[in-house]
Amino acid sequence: MKTSHIMFGGIAFAVVAEAFLLMNNHRVEDGWETFRDAHHCTPVAATDGSNRAGYQCDDGQVHYRWRQMR
Repeated sequence: MKTSHIMFGGIAFAVVAEAFLLMNNHRVEDGWETFRDAHHCTPVAATDGSNRAGYQCDDGQVHYRWRQMR
């Protein structure tokens, strides 16, 4: 088997694995909307210029969520 075939197979496997991970990534955030609504979270302004979104909740803490760059 040629080295190029092995490299192509490895790249194809990596692409398929990444697509699978991206498809199932939304399930991690499923509980956030429920938590946000139950704890009356409101957005706060980000001052550090990062890609985080802060939410002040009635539990006295600011919870940060990562925003997807567009």
